[in-house]
Amino acid sequence: MKPAYKGKTKYHNRLAIYIVGILVLVIAVVFAVNSYTLSSKKAEYQAQLDSLEADLEREKAEEEDLKDYEKYTQTMKYIEEVAREKLGMVYEDEIIFKDNE
Repeated sequence: MKPAYKGKTKYHNRLAIYIVGILVLVIAVVFAVNSYTLSSKKAEYQAQLDSLEADLEREKAEEEDLKDYEKYTQTMKYIEEVAREKLGMVYEDEIIFKDNE
């Protein structure tokens, strides 16, 4: 016995295949767009990370400089320099020459 609606069944099968194909295509497009968006965000975050790492290195270098300066400020040489430049002090046996200008 032949099915009564063989033509409609074929039509429904093709329609279902087209719909599934379109859905797969839409999902592929969505994945492609999300992948592109994520890769661009990754690039932005990597640039930000590189910038922050460079800042961190600069801060570490500055910290080292400050530690060295702190050690220097506790030496006699620094104390003598400050006494001469800012306080105008000299040793008793020194002769000072002043410029007329």
